Formats: sequence, structure tokens, C-alpha cells
Amino acid sequence: MFRAQIVLVVVLAAAIAALPWFFDVVGIAQDVRTWLIETFGLGLIIVAAVLLAWAVTAWRRGDDERLLFWRRIVGYPFLALFAWGALGLNTADWTVAGVQLRDVTLGGEIGHTIVTGWINVLVWIASAVVALALLVPRPSLTALQYTGRGLAYAWERRWPHQVLASFWRGLTTIARLFRRRERAGTAVIGGAESQSAVEFEPSPIIFRPRVEPGAPHADEVAEAPTAQFEDETEAPAEPDPVDSYEDAPDDMPEPVEEEEPHQLAFEDKSGWQLPPIELLQEPKPSRNHKHDNAARAQLIVDTLASFGVDASVVEINEGPAVTQFGVEPGWEIKYKDVPVKDADNKPVLDANGRPTKERVETGRTRVRVNKITALQSDLALALAAPSLRIEAPVPGRAIVGIEVPNETASVVTLRNVMESSEYQDMSAKSKLAISLGKGVSGVPVVADLAKMPHLLIAGATGSGKSVCLNAIVTNLITNATPDEVRFIMIDPKRVEMTTYGRLPHLAFSEVIVDLDKVVGTLQAVVSEMEARYRKFSEVGVRNIEAYNRHARVLKKLPYWVLIIDELADLMMVAPFEVEKLLCRLAQLARATGIHLVVATQRPSVDVVTGLIKANFPTRVAFAVTSITDSRTILDMGGAEKLLGQGDMLYLPTDAGKPKRIQGVYVSDAEVERLVGFWADERFHALRPDTADDLLEEALIAQNGSDDIDVEDGDPLLDDARDLASRHTRLSPSLLQRRLNVGFLKAERLITALEREGVLGPRIEGESREVLAGTAPEEDA
Repeated sequence: MFRAQIVLVVVLAAAIAALPWFFDVVGIAQDVRTWLIETFGLGLIIVAAVLLAWAVTAWRRGDDERLLFWRRIVGYPFLALFAWGALGLNTADWTVAGVQLRDVTLGGEIGHTIVTGWINVLVWIASAVVALALLVPRPSLTALQYTGRGLAYAWERRWPHQVLASFWRGLTTIARLFRRRERAGTAVIGGAESQSAVEFEPSPIIFRPRVEPGAPHADEVAEAPTAQFEDETEAPAEPDPVDSYEDAPDDMPEPVEEEEPHQLAFEDKSGWQLPPIELLQEPKPSRNHKHDNAARAQLIVDTLASFGVDASVVEINEGPAVTQFGVEPGWEIKYKDVPVKDADNKPVLDANGRPTKERVETGRTRVRVNKITALQSDLALALAAPSLRIEAPVPGRAIVGIEVPNETASVVTLRNVMESSEYQDMSAKSKLAISLGKGVSGVPVVADLAKMPHLLIAGATGSGKSVCLNAIVTNLITNATPDEVRFIMIDPKRVEMTTYGRLPHLAFSEVIVDLDKVVGTLQAVVSEMEARYRKFSEVGVRNIEAYNRHARVLKKLPYWVLIIDELADLMMVAPFEVEKLLCRLAQLARATGIHLVVATQRPSVDVVTGLIKANFPTRVAFAVTSITDSRTILDMGGAEKLLGQGDMLYLPTDAGKPKRIQGVYVSDAEVERLVGFWADERFHALRPDTADDLLEEALIAQNGSDDIDVEDGDPLLDDARDLASRHTRLSPSLLQRRLNVGFLKAERLITALEREGVLGPRIEGESREVLAGTAPEEDA
């Protein structure tokens, strides 16, 4: 067999050697060489260099550098593509191997094609960004995301400034990495650091039907490879104090001001510039306290088994604040004792002469879910948890989720969620994309305010409601210019929203803090809604998206976002007017691009009425004090078991059950930096006109509807006299409820009754005493 193979090889070699005698081999080789040089140019050297680099990389590959190996294998071709395009930009009267390059570029026809056409040029630029992002010692996820977003814009034929802005942000991210590596004294390109894996460490999915006592923990069996991105590295240790700048060591961490956080992005056609992401706080590395999740999973199984419930933990998801244990219900097996018979079908007897019996399974059914939920208090006691929430079942899964609080909750920063791929995809489609936080499995949760279309937020004091509002506003002003999104802010507490008074995004020139202007403000928003509907009918469109795309429209309409920080204060002053106007806006304003975000810390039925709740399908519930408040917000319990500090239940319109989320945290310093960016003098000439005239007209109409002087023939005054004759004390709120009037009208009726001598003088904090009247029916 071996000799036959040798003979076959010799015959094949002789046949191949005989072929050149019948052809002009030299001429064919010269033609091939000429074609290669004209087509590839000096790019042949680049191709050879890439092949050589691949060979060296494969030769020096280590067992623990798998990711580094593939980064280089993929990064070298992108770097070669960029170098080839650079050669394609140059022409010279060079002769290479007898071939003139005067008619083609140094990169040949391929190099010329790479830099011909704006799509090809953008791909050429993107290749440089991708190559640098892959070949730095620690890859930059942010740079790769920006580059991919720029290529997507180019494919969708977006404006060139959007494409270039994405590439520019990717390059600036890489430039900061170079500066950091230079200060640390390490090489950047081709560095052989073994820490160059990708930094995101999702909690591993653990399939653990049963955890045997004494078995090794999951983290002792195998350690997941550590992966890091340069954008999310741990903060360097604080250096020892030095007396002077000359005494400082070379490897000191770079000061904040040297990172140029205020570097501007590319401006759009109107001249506005979006703030850079560096103004937001960098995500801090999570302090992963090693929870003994395996032991806790076994404790859950043992506790359920002690009460006769068969179950197993099949999944563990560790989130920022809680860890969810996926419990799969076991089986309830039914048995029956049947006599044992021999081959002759006669019963088999034991030593005592009695028939022998055996147990036979007659059927089995799944353990009912309510048997697990009924043991919620017992599980919390066994786990020593301050609170415990059971999601039964997890939507779309055949498991019951038992959520146990972590010992230390991780902070979810706004920048961390905004740099995620989920938010990047959402913000590319909508200017009203908002970051809510991270779910129980650590996955970022984002939403589109335009699809909500209105949001109701409720929770007790200190539960994170105001921080959520700040996160929504901060998110929107980071992603949209004043020509795209405008705000109407109502802050009766005069604490939270007044910081945004310098924003050019405000539809009115100030944040509304006076309760007397609230009804007029809402009426002004209704007037704007009606005016937009008239514009839509003139053009023949149905919503704001179609209107802004219409060819006859010269000036696009911005989205309006109405934010109310405390609904309870508004309902105390003018409950009928506020409820009527809010419901009208919630029902009709979606198509016009007006969206409502309403928050309250008193989720009672007199504040969150049935009409308001019916028109706000998307709701967020923070920690509340009772299950009654939770049912008022979500129509179900659960919010009373939240932990506070941003722990929320998010109920979208397309879900039957709420999702548990750890909300994003925005500090006051971040808000100040963003407001200071937009309030800079370079934007003063670009500030859009405010709608103050619309607000003034609404306030004049409001004051005109409530007559300043109450005349004797006013039927409301007669009704007020009749009401006073049946009570011992009278207050404006009683007149509002019984006569269905506004707060201002009720105050003027009280004043008129005081002038007539029906009511006593005003005492601060008390209702008015009725001086003349019959026996009262009820006390005011």
C-alpha cells in the first residue's frame, strides 16, 4: 500500500513538471505579476505583513490568551484596510517590478476603490477606529459601539454629521485610553497584557436541581475568566500625598481635568451640541460580596421540604439589589398498595401467612404554586431576610422566582445604562428613550416615553421617586436638543425641579412653583395640544412623527414633556380642574407629542383617582407603607415589600405583571454639570422662543372665569349661604366639593360671606366659624 502511494506521487509530480513545456510559463508569470501590481499596488506588502503577523501571533499564542489572540487576528486586517486606503489616496511616478504606477494609486485599484465614494470613506475611517479599539491592551466597548452606530447611520442614509459624530466619539474614547496607558508607562499597541478580556461579568446561570450538604460551592469548582474593558476599570488607589508637583511619581492617576470631560460632540444643523457622556459619573466597579448562593439555595429547598413541598432551585440570577432564585415545583405522587401475586395469579404470602403488598405509583401532579407562596414568611425567617418577594410564576418561565435582598446593594449609574447596547438601540430610534435601571438579572432596562405614553410614579418619602424624576430629565437632556424636546415642570415643593430653571429646554421661561398658576399652566398645555391638532389637519397627517416628516413643514415641532413632582399638592388646591385637565391631556396628547410624567408620595385614592389611573397605563411603584397603597398604584400588592433606595416595580403597558428594577442613581453634581453645559453662553443665541404668551393667556382666562367681585345675584353665593346655614364651620375645600368650583372661586365666596357677617374672621390653619345659621347637619 505504501509503495503504491509513492508511485502515485512520482507520477503526479512528473505530470505537473511536463505541463510547462507546452505553455509560455514566463509570459504567463509576467502577466500575472503585472495584474497583481496594478490591482493591489503596494498593498501586496500589507497583505504579506498581515500574514506574517498572523503567523507570529499563532506561534506566540499562550493557553491563557485566547481572547487576546482573536482580537489580534481580527484587528490586524482592519488596520491593514486603513493603511491600504491611505496608499490609495496617493499617486506617484513609481516603477515596481517593471510596472508603472502613474496611472493607478500606490494602493492599486483596490486602494483607490477603498477611498472612493462617501460610504467607502466612512467604512475606511471606521476600520481605523475598530483596529485601535481591538489592539489596545484592554478593548474599548464604548469605541466599538460608537463605530457600529456610525456605520448603521451611514447604512440608513442619515445626516453625515451624525455618522462623523459617532466616529469622533469612538476616537476620543481611544485617545483617552492612550493617555492613560502612557502615564502608566505601558505600551498600547500590541501589549501582551493578559487582562485584556471583555469586562462584563453577568452572574452565571446555575442549574442546581439539588445541592447536597457539604458539596463544593460553584465558585470553588470553576472560576469564570475575569474580563475587563478599559472604560470600566477599577479606580486606582489613592496615592500618598506629595509636597510639590516635582515630587509626584510618574504613575500617579490622571487628574480629572486632563480627561477633557467638557469636550463637545459634533453640532447639528441648528448649531446645538449634545453634552458628552463624560459629564456623567463613570460606573464604579461593583463590590461583589461573595454571597453563598449555593447555601441559600439549599436552605430554600430544605425549608420547603420541611413543610412537605417538593421543589428544586434550577436558576440563580444575582442583580444589583436582590438575588432571584428560580424554584421549580416538584411532584405530588400518589401511591396505592396492591397485593403481590405469583405466576398462577395467587397472592404471595409472607412468613406470617398474610398477603404481601407493594406500593405502586398511581399518578402524579405538579406541586401547586400557592403552596410555595403561602410559605413566604417561613422562607424569610429561614433566610434571615428583612423582606422577601415571591413572583409566582415568572412571566414566560416555568419557575417561581424568590427574590432575596443582597447584603450590599450595588449602585446603578445613569452612564452605565446609557452605554449599554439596549439603550444605544433605543436612543437610535427615539429621542424620548429613558434609562430606568437594571433588572433582577443585571440586564439594563430601558423604555421609550413616546410609547408609554404617560408615566405615573408613586412611592413613600425617601424611596427614590425624586431621583427617578431627575434621571428621566437628565437622560432626555443628554440625548436631545431644545429643538427636539421641551419641558414643562411643575414643582410645588420648590426643591427638586428648580435646579433646571436655566435649561433652554423649558417651554416656559421658569419652573412653575406657584400653586395659583398650576391650573393655568395645564390649560396652556391643552391649548398647545389643540393648536397642534389644527396644524395636523391643515397638512393632513395624524401624529407628530408624520408632521415632522412632511415636505410642507418648514419648522419641526418639538416633543413636550410635562413633569409634575407632587400631584397631592395640586389635588388639594384644585382637585376638579387638575383631574379634568390631566385626563384630557392623557387621552388626547399622545399623538401631538405631549407626554406626562406625574409623581406623588401619597398614593391614596383621593390623589390617584380612578380616572387618573385609567389614563396612565404605565406606572412605577417605589416602596410604600401598606398593601393598600400598592394596590392603588399597581392594582396588586408587592410594592410594600420593596427595599427602598431606588428599588421599584415597573408596570409597562404590554405586561401583565410588574418587573422589579433597581433604579439608576443621578447625583446632584451630575445634574449641575449638565445644566451648566446647556446654560453656557455659547448657546444663548440659539435659545428657542418660549411659550410664555400662551401661559399668560391661560392665566388671564383663568382669573377672568372666576369673577373678582361676587355680586349679590350670583347663584353660587346663594348656594354658599345655604351651605353655611347647615354647618357650624365652613372651609374653601367644602365649598369646592359641594359647589364644584375652583379654589380661587371658593376663596372669594368665603370672603363675600365674611363681608356679609355670615362667617367669622380668618384664623390660620382653621376653617371659618359660621356666625349665623341653623342647627348643623354635619361639621365642616
